[in-house]
Amino acid sequence: MGEPGKFGINAGVTRFDVKNYGKIGAEYTYKGDFDNANNGYKLSANGDLLIGKNLGGSVGGYAGLEFGKFNCTQYNLGLMANYTQTGYRGETTAEVTQVDSEHTQIKIDSELPHSQSLKTGLELGLSRNLCCDDDRKISFSLMGGAEFYSSAKFPDLKISEGNVTIAQRPQKLDAVGAFMGAKAEYSEVINKKGNEVYFTGKALAGTKGALEGELGIGFRF
Repeated sequence: MGEPGKFGINAGVTRFDVKNYGKIGAEYTYKGDFDNANNGYKLSANGDLLIGKNLGGSVGGYAGLEFGKFNCTQYNLGLMANYTQTGYRGETTAEVTQVDSEHTQIKIDSELPHSQSLKTGLELGLSRNLCCDDDRKISFSLMGGAEFYSSAKFPDLKISEGNVTIAQRPQKLDAVGAFMGAKAEYSEVINKKGNEVYFTGKALAGTKGALEGELGIGFRF
């Protein structure tokens, strides 16, 4: 038998692809035991709406093992995955102005299309019951693995016989690199029903070089 699954709602701020967004989301977590109840497993899924100049979204999942559940310090090892997409397929226009008989000025106005990233890999961490109190817990995890992302974001500009043609490149997960990061959480049970309030933080760095991260507060019930 496992512990009852818990739903959660959260809000905060997040940074993705050098842009900042507000975040509201939901999650579900289920924990189960093996024959030796001191060890078990954890399954979780989450989805977030990213709010900024352009909207975005994120979905993720985790499946892993937990060790030492009856101890003041527990350890976990699992697989994680997250997909994030922001923005939209923007429009690109060209304004052509004849400067003189020999020169033509071309002004390009481009709205970048959506940005997307799929991260998948391992997560290794620990949780500590503060003062061995089951109602107050701090968790820390390291993660790393492969990141699949779109390498081409900008349009192609072709000039032939005085005509300007703008061809938007397709957006695909056509590049792969590595990522690594860390996340932390503090949670506290606030009533006899076992409802929790929690605070989270996360930072990630990948091949693209842009630092990603988030800060949030949530409630589980």
